[in-house]
Amino acid sequence: MAKFDVHPDILEVTLRDGSYLIDFQFTAEDTANIASALEGIGFRWIEIGHGLGLNASQAGKGTAAASDEEYMEAAAQALKHAKWGTFFIPGIGREEDLRLAARHGMSFVRIGTNVTETAQAEPYIALAKELGFIVSYNAMKSYAVTPAEFGKIVAAVHSWGADIACLVDSAGSMDPDSVAAYLRAAKAESPSPLGFHGHDNLSLAMANTLRAIEEGAVLVDSSLQGMGRSAGNTVTEVLVAILQRRGLLSHIDLKAAMDVGQGLIQPLLGKRSIDPMAVTGGLASFHSSFTDKVQNYARKHQIDVRDLIVRLCQEDQVTAPDDLLDRLSLELAAMKMHPVLSIPAFRVEWGKDKTRLETLELLLKELRARAVKSGKFSALNVVTGEMQHEDFAVSGNIHSTQSHVVGSVELSNDQQLEAVLKLTDGRADVVLLDVDRKTFGPGNAAETARQILKKTSLLTYLDSRVWVEAVEDQVVRLLHEILSDSEIVIAGDHPRSRFLALRFAERGAHVTLMQDPKQIPNAGAVDALRTLSLAGKDLQLTCIAADTDQALVVLAKASVVIVWPNGQAWFNQDFAQSLSPKAFVLDAGIGAILPDGIAAAQRRGCLLLRVNIWPALTGALSGAHESLLKTNDALGWDTLDGIPVVAGGAMGGSGDVILDSVHQPTRIIGVCDGRGGVRFRYTEAEADRVRRVQAEINRRLVAPQMAGRAS
Repeated sequence: MAKFDVHPDILEVTLRDGSYLIDFQFTAEDTANIASALEGIGFRWIEIGHGLGLNASQAGKGTAAASDEEYMEAAAQALKHAKWGTFFIPGIGREEDLRLAARHGMSFVRIGTNVTETAQAEPYIALAKELGFIVSYNAMKSYAVTPAEFGKIVAAVHSWGADIACLVDSAGSMDPDSVAAYLRAAKAESPSPLGFHGHDNLSLAMANTLRAIEEGAVLVDSSLQGMGRSAGNTVTEVLVAILQRRGLLSHIDLKAAMDVGQGLIQPLLGKRSIDPMAVTGGLASFHSSFTDKVQNYARKHQIDVRDLIVRLCQEDQVTAPDDLLDRLSLELAAMKMHPVLSIPAFRVEWGKDKTRLETLELLLKELRARAVKSGKFSALNVVTGEMQHEDFAVSGNIHSTQSHVVGSVELSNDQQLEAVLKLTDGRADVVLLDVDRKTFGPGNAAETARQILKKTSLLTYLDSRVWVEAVEDQVVRLLHEILSDSEIVIAGDHPRSRFLALRFAERGAHVTLMQDPKQIPNAGAVDALRTLSLAGKDLQLTCIAADTDQALVVLAKASVVIVWPNGQAWFNQDFAQSLSPKAFVLDAGIGAILPDGIAAAQRRGCLLLRVNIWPALTGALSGAHESLLKTNDALGWDTLDGIPVVAGGAMGGSGDVILDSVHQPTRIIGVCDGRGGVRFRYTEAEADRVRRVQAEINRRLVAPQMAGRAS
């Protein structure tokens, strides 16, 4: 039997239990780097590998970023003193997996079964001892048996050769008193050393871990930043701080643990919050591995999944059999339970109208609130309108993307622009400014914005170009990405419609530009377009007058008709009655189709739409903002450990090392070939330079920050 110190120690589980949170995507390199850092901090026990243990990827339990053997090789290479090991679940792991681990010098294995299925562990405990491992038996879902029954299980696994038995609060449902009861029962039955593994569903992981130590546990689990399955684990950094205050674990460098947690782990976590499902699981002793299954039954029977979880665990806390779930779902559905909470509508304001500045201020506040809560950037789109107005107009539409929360303002002169920018500066992260040249509007919008905006980032775009892209994108999606040989008519001939026609033709469509009635024919318009494309003469582009019989024939054949007049609307019922049934008719000018034309198109069975500018606009915003961030944060030339480095598109000399960012590097991309290209195969001298740069990057990632890091 292995000997354990009477003083408690930590088994660091970030690389194993933490892998659940990133879909098991710790790489072998991550394993080596983080394991090495943990050993340097002073941790003596480090668990690695797939969250569900050996052979889990091959068993269909989620494909990890590396194989078991690659993880083992990484740990064996990185660790010189600390013990390292993996998890092993009978039925997932196999005998050959344990033998492979032995060949790589693994120190310990944690054999886990449901507490009600302990017998499955016996042969693997025997094999693991034969192979020379320190063996922990982990009683998964320990709460599913009584303390007395748990004590007898600990005695049994001790008699089979297990060096330590671990109380496992898989659902995070235990409290300190129950932890004490189980551990006291185990000590009454067996001299086996004891461990504890907790989850934080009820925010008791730390309290339970501390109580386990007080009751004699010699090895307790924790992870950096609490990174782990479901609601997470006991937080390593906090546990170390508490125990050091009690005079324990003086060999661990607490500040280094904080630095590594902040530098390497926190960026993986995003913004974690209390999950109602996790809390329900903790209350009911429900294991999160059954979540998808229970949710499917709840959706099928239109019941609250939380009610089903509670009822399930009243009868079975270990498994979730289909027959039981089906019966309980039917019972709950028959009860016709009302929603837990009904929220009345918030008060609707009425009374005097707000000024434009007051309305803009409210918009900016809402943008900021939504952005902060969702971890996004707040952005205000400032566009010059198609018509002049005495005051700017604030749109009531707020659009949210994966990275931005966006509002919009339309204006028409310099005074309005200055008022909007002065109020916006410092209240939004980004201003997206239209700098299109129009017949009216601000004289030099970008220069005005550059002078006013001190706290808010400025990005510019061309409204006419985005409008064209919006129409194009909408049509491409409607036609399911395939435009080859489709018939498209653009009713309106002007620079923007011509640019749109060119883009459709380059995608293989047959495009007809229909000139406005009374418009002076421009026979050279199509030929001029052809000169702008590599396809040239092969483009299927024609231009016809609207007031001809040919126009009606073309409309009848078109699958898409885009109405975008040069001036006043003219597309009326005379044109619409020739449309093909089921044709898409897109109003690209907003109000470009006359009322009788709309009615006629609807009678024909056409599908009428208006242009949706938002996808193209937010796409332009995201692209421009990403470019700005990369330019500010990545672009540049520098040296690391005396080695020249470049990033963000900067060209370097032959052999210079290329990074993902000069200012905040995290990885190496390759080396410069001296001609603007990248080499991924290195000479011996270059390989040494790359190793030196990577070592410096690693050092910076975990270096103590005197002023702290921004969260």
